[in-house]
Amino acid sequence: MRDKILDILALFSQSLERNKDLFYDAEEIWDQLSSRGFSDEDIEGAINHIKKTSLEIPGPYWSEGVPVYRIYSDDEHSRLSKSAKGYLWKLKMRGIIDHAIEDEIIQKAMNLEMPAGLREIKTVAALTVFGYEHKIQGGSPSSSTLVETRIN
Repeated sequence: MRDKILDILALFSQSLERNKDLFYDAEEIWDQLSSRGFSDEDIEGAINHIKKTSLEIPGPYWSEGVPVYRIYSDDEHSRLSKSAKGYLWKLKMRGIIDHAIEDEIIQKAMNLEMPAGLREIKTVAALTVFGYEHKIQGGSPSSSTLVETRIN
């Protein structure tokens, strides 16, 4: 399973290098992975791995100070569950996201067909943070080293 996760993460990285967004282009990327022989279970396993590794370890935005609190619009309040908003606050407190990444996650969640609960916000956040990590690493081989280190 570990090798499949690494292969899928490599394909996610290649998609990001082609300026694909792991959220907005998810259907196309999923189809591409399926055509390469990965099952839905394999792909979901890789996404779950991204959730565990990208959203559990304190991130580059961590500081001693309390992060800026976001004021949600009425529409955002109605489309994001209380647990989803709480989870975003937790990510900010742990330095995993900053206000700009939080805004991007919220915008993507607002584009979902249904209101976002905890499960949906975790997936959107994981794919967004993974995309940012890829940009920070510049899509270089060291990004796969980072992922592999977090797997172990």
